[in-house]
Amino acid sequence: MKTGLGWKVIRWLLIGVCLFWLIRQFSDGIPDPKLVWAAILNIPWYWQAAALLSATANWWLEAVKWRLLVANLEKLSFGNAAKGLLAGAAANNVIPFRVGEFLGRVMYLREENRQAALLNNYFGATCQTLITLIAGIPAAYALLGSEAAQYGKNSFFYIVPLILILAIAWVAVKSRNKKPAWLEKWLMGFKHFSGIQITVTLGLSLLRYLVFGGFYAFFIVHFQIADVANALTGVACIFFIQTFTPGMVYTDAAVRLSLPLLVFSVPDVQKPLLLGIAVINYFYSVLLPAIIGLIVFILHRWKSQS
Repeated sequence: MKTGLGWKVIRWLLIGVCLFWLIRQFSDGIPDPKLVWAAILNIPWYWQAAALLSATANWWLEAVKWRLLVANLEKLSFGNAAKGLLAGAAANNVIPFRVGEFLGRVMYLREENRQAALLNNYFGATCQTLITLIAGIPAAYALLGSEAAQYGKNSFFYIVPLILILAIAWVAVKSRNKKPAWLEKWLMGFKHFSGIQITVTLGLSLLRYLVFGGFYAFFIVHFQIADVANALTGVACIFFIQTFTPGMVYTDAAVRLSLPLLVFSVPDVQKPLLLGIAVINYFYSVLLPAIIGLIVFILHRWKSQS
């Protein structure tokens, strides 16, 4: 027991060191980190409100989408959908490639439906990823040139397995041959998907993308970026790189906090404020949901064992 606790402490210390190092490496041009914290303490209220509104809208849309994705399996309440998403946000920070996201989501489904929900979750993830790819690949090559090739490879290895799994599942659904009981269970929720569900899922994925972009649009307005087209291309590039970077806490934080500095050209004197706003956005959209999700997970486990 003590060994397990000691290992956890060491692991989180290592993560903290990595996070600190990565942020410092990416935060070139800020001579004194204290200026960043001073900027955070003096962030205008409208930036706080914009970050909170953006994060709330994003998680609300994702809860609506998750309810839609599992509607063929069970009628999930909005509250349980939101709790599952928050638990997934907590798990996603320590389990890479968004595996933790799914493990948290299914906690509030009936046990007999959890296996079948895997394909539904895959479909939702594929819709969101396709939107990011369509906008992000041209943006990344426009801004990064040959440096975007590595992210293109990452996206290939991420999206191709998803599409293959969905294609195989679709063929299996259409086949009239008798299937093993375990395969029937996996296909149970996916095979009744309607055209309306697919269209609405794609629409909600696009709305989530635009909500994310809406917050960065405030950057463009506030810092009076002259080249709006280039800035919007940078926003699409940010989403693309975030999506195809292994989603653990230290890499995710470093990417989210550093990319605004790399994409938006602002005077050095404004960089502390720019990074401060990125920190506030990260807090509301990622860190706070993960903290709430961890509390939700602990309470859920406590209730299930009592």
